[in-house]
Amino acid sequence: MPFLRGFTRKTLFSSASAERRKKEHDCYLKNGSAVLEELLALCDGNCRIPIRYFSAIEIHNAIKHSKTKMDLADVSMVTGSLDNRPVLIRFDTCEFNNIHRDIAISAQMSHLKNVLRLIGCYLEFEKTVMVYDYVEGISVFDLLFRKDNLNRKSLLCLGNRLRVAREVASAIVFLHTEFTTPIIHRSIKPHNVIIDEKRGIAKILNFSHSISLPPGELELLDDGVSGTWGYIAPEYYHQCIITQKTDVYSFGVLLFQLLTRKGPYDRVESTHSKETIDFEENTKSNTEEGNSMDRVDSTNSKEAIDFKNLPTNYFVDRNTKESNVMDLADPIILEEHGIEIQQQLNDCLDLVKKCTADEGDDRPYMIHVARELSRIEKCFHALTLGQN
Repeated sequence: MPFLRGFTRKTLFSSASAERRKKEHDCYLKNGSAVLEELLALCDGNCRIPIRYFSAIEIHNAIKHSKTKMDLADVSMVTGSLDNRPVLIRFDTCEFNNIHRDIAISAQMSHLKNVLRLIGCYLEFEKTVMVYDYVEGISVFDLLFRKDNLNRKSLLCLGNRLRVAREVASAIVFLHTEFTTPIIHRSIKPHNVIIDEKRGIAKILNFSHSISLPPGELELLDDGVSGTWGYIAPEYYHQCIITQKTDVYSFGVLLFQLLTRKGPYDRVESTHSKETIDFEENTKSNTEEGNSMDRVDSTNSKEAIDFKNLPTNYFVDRNTKESNVMDLADPIILEEHGIEIQQQLNDCLDLVKKCTADEGDDRPYMIHVARELSRIEKCFHALTLGQN
């Protein structure tokens, strides 16, 4: 299985030498200590649910017959079976991910229906593996932007899109309000939201870029920028300032994409290529690589695009200047409902503009965003009931 890379049978089941066992033990202590440290920082170590630790044999047996996977931004999710129950097993492909923080936050939020439920993890290897409850899911990115998924009309109806937005907003509200200090996700984008196709429920995941605000403080000055171009708030990109409004901006972009099915690179396109730029920066890259902020993830592309000279709000700002929301909305929505839903679309677009305001102080808090989405959703359902 190519997505397992170094996690092969040979790695798992080489002779049980003292050297191998020592390495596994050292990795277990190192990773376990890192998870415990994150838990202590989050909530004094009082984990809401126990984290189960799996062995190498259990992980290998769980995936040995797997033939399916779900590709997300920096993650491969592989289907498997543990204790005769289906699971999703996550292998990280990004060196910048803080998977130990992801484990700690996921464990604290797994009781929420809108968070992918963590079952446990494997710590005895250099790259920690996470195990989730199984959902037959599709990422919002694939649903919106892969052409072979456009036949999923039921998932693409406006009612479902509004519900997905509201459910993601509610999970972010929990992050911002239910911990000792607010936790900022910093990577809210379509790749990190999965829709359970059987129940239609949105589930967020990947808290590896998340960061807590200092106690009693409303903002944090970061060492660098972590995120994906097009979703990064202007004050974070230019001044490295993190607040709750950082997530509000990213959510605003996601909401706009749910309404329009436009990608952040639709207007930023070279003659022959389309590129994705992830900005990942830490102290080491600042000092050793001359403040290089670009890690280019491109496919079928040799021609670079100068994203740095574009304003960070380029994507939404250029699009929302259109005069008529009906010109912006995804044709799939309009085919189903027509002009009758223009008011709901206008309300959503107004919310997008508020969430993606240039200044963080001009954006609402997520709790107000969630309330407004609930109001819009109720108005939409009342309208559709009246039509029936």
